[in-house]
Amino acid sequence: MPQQQPVRDFSLVYTLVGTLMLLIVGFALTWFYLQQREQRQWETHYLTLPPVAISRDGHSMAATIAVRTSAADAGWVAGNKHKLQQIAQGVLMEADPQRMQAPGGLLALQASMRDAINAMLQSTSVQEILLTDFLLSEGDL
Repeated sequence: MPQQQPVRDFSLVYTLVGTLMLLIVGFALTWFYLQQREQRQWETHYLTLPPVAISRDGHSMAATIAVRTSAADAGWVAGNKHKLQQIAQGVLMEADPQRMQAPGGLLALQASMRDAINAMLQSTSVQEILLTDFLLSEGDL
């Protein structure tokens, strides 16, 4: 009588190959997620605030402000839009109109707005403040 070949069980091999494939797919998905999150950190977003206007000591100032932030912080900035507007208005109230007319005056104003916003809201989310429209006049608005 001929001897029968033993039946081989490949379930262990299939299990190991399946586990290895799941690990590879898991590592690949994690890597893509981390890459996307890092890229999102460096993307730039802009948020335009409603116009801000002040009038004091015979001078008036009005500005339209854009806030530059990362994509990761865009939601936080949008949620604090009203606070940003109030702080910007306060910085305009304290600004020296004569200094605004000097070279570098607007750049200094933008920097002081950014610093005031980040300090008051205890954040570093606001990367830059851009005055897209700025009006300085003598007399009240």
